[in-house]
Amino acid sequence: MRDFWPRCYALATRCLDRVMETRSRPVQYVLRRELNRYDDRTQSVVRSMVYDVLRRYGTLERVVDDLARSPLRRTIRHLVMLAANEVLYHGKDVPPVTDSAAKAARELGLPVGLVHGVVADLEDYDGPEPEDDVDALCLEYHHPRWFVERFEPLLGREELIELMKVHNEPPEWYSFRVNTAMADVDDVVSEFEEAGLEVRRGRWVPYCVLVRKGRPLRLDELRCWRKGWIVPQDEAAALVGEILAPEPGERIADLCAAPGGKTTHILQLTEGDVEVTAVDVSSARLRRLRRFLERMGMEDRVEIIRADVRRLGRDPRFVGKFDRVLLDPPCSSLGTLRTDPDVKWKIGPRDVEELAVKQRQLLRAAVRLLRPGGVLVYSTCTITPEENEEVVAEAVRVHGLETVDVRRDFEFMSPPLCDGIEAGRMWPHVHDTSGFFVAKMVKVR
Repeated sequence: MRDFWPRCYALATRCLDRVMETRSRPVQYVLRRELNRYDDRTQSVVRSMVYDVLRRYGTLERVVDDLARSPLRRTIRHLVMLAANEVLYHGKDVPPVTDSAAKAARELGLPVGLVHGVVADLEDYDGPEPEDDVDALCLEYHHPRWFVERFEPLLGREELIELMKVHNEPPEWYSFRVNTAMADVDDVVSEFEEAGLEVRRGRWVPYCVLVRKGRPLRLDELRCWRKGWIVPQDEAAALVGEILAPEPGERIADLCAAPGGKTTHILQLTEGDVEVTAVDVSSARLRRLRRFLERMGMEDRVEIIRADVRRLGRDPRFVGKFDRVLLDPPCSSLGTLRTDPDVKWKIGPRDVEELAVKQRQLLRAAVRLLRPGGVLVYSTCTITPEENEEVVAEAVRVHGLETVDVRRDFEFMSPPLCDGIEAGRMWPHVHDTSGFFVAKMVKVR
C-alpha cells in the first residue's frame, strides 16, 4: 500500500506526457496502452487522476507557474499538476501528497528535491488570482480564454456557465446503439441487467441503450457484443442516421466514414438493401472500419475506398451517382469535451479556421457526388458556428442546395446559432449527449 500512490502518480504523469505531446493522440488510446498490464484498482485510480487533471489543465498550469521559481520541464509540471489537483480539488493533506510526489519523482528519474519543494509550497497556497472577469470564468470553470470569449456572445453568460459545468462532469452512462436488424432492444437490455448492470433506454433514439458507469464493463463477456448486436455510439451521433433516412435500393456515400459507426447504421436502417460506399483518406482508420464491419457481420455489404473526398468529387465514376451523401468531416471535436477533456487545451481559434476551410472543400466535393434531387447530410461533433452554420450557409448560397427543417421531425433538437438556414443541434448541458450539429440539404440544381 505504501507504494500504491507513488506508483499511481508516476503512471499518471507518464500518461499525461503521452496525451499532451501530440494533438492527435486521444486520451483513451493512451490509457489503454499504458495501463493494460495493471490491476483494476490501479487502472481506475490513474484514469481518474488523468481525466481530472485534463479537465482542469489550464488552471493547474497557472498553479504550477505560481509555485515554481523557474520554468519546469513538462514531465515535472505534470507531476506537480497531479499533486496540486489532489490538494486543491480533493482536499488531500499536503504532507502525504508531497511524499507520494517525491517518490514518484524518484521513479521517473526527476529531481526529487525540486518536486518536493514545489509541492510542499501548496501548504500556504490558495489558488491563482484572476486577472479580469473573463479570466475568473476560465479559472473557475477550467476552459481556455478563447472559448469563453467566443461562446459568451453566442450563448450568454448563464448558459455558457451551464455548458462549461457539464464539460467538467464525466458522463454517467455508456451509450450503445442496438443493431435492430439482428437483435431486439429488450433482449439487449435483459442481458445487461443479467450482468448486474444498470441500464435504461435512450431518451432520443429508441434503439439506443444507456449503461450506467461505475461497475467494470467487460464487453467481451457479453453475447450482444460478440455477436455484433451493439455499437458504442452517442445518441447524438445515432440521430445522424435517422436524419439521413436512407431508403432501400439507394446508392449512398458515407464520406470520412471511419471508424464506421454511421456506415453500419445506414445498413441497419435499410436492412442491408442498399449500396454503401464508405470513403476515408486514412489507411489506419480504414483498417479499423474493416474490423468494425467484420465484428458486425457486414464486411461484404460495403464498398470501401481509400481516397481524399476532394479528389473523389472530380472523378467521373462517382460524380452525380449517389442518392444520398453523408459527410461527417474532421472537426475540432469540441462537442466531446466530457469524454475528451484534452481537446479544449489542444484546439485554438486558428485550428477552427483551418478546419472550416477544409470542411468547405469537402462539402463542395460531396455536392458533386450527389444526383439532382439527392439528399446531403452534414454533421459534426463540434459546437463552433465556423465549422457548422457558416459552412452550410455558404454551401446553400453557392452550390445549389436547400436546407430541410430537421427539427420538424426531431423537435427536441436545439435551433442553429444563426438565421438563414435550417439545422439542429444537440448540447451536452441540454440533451446530456455530446455536442452535435446536423444539417440536411437537398440538391435543387
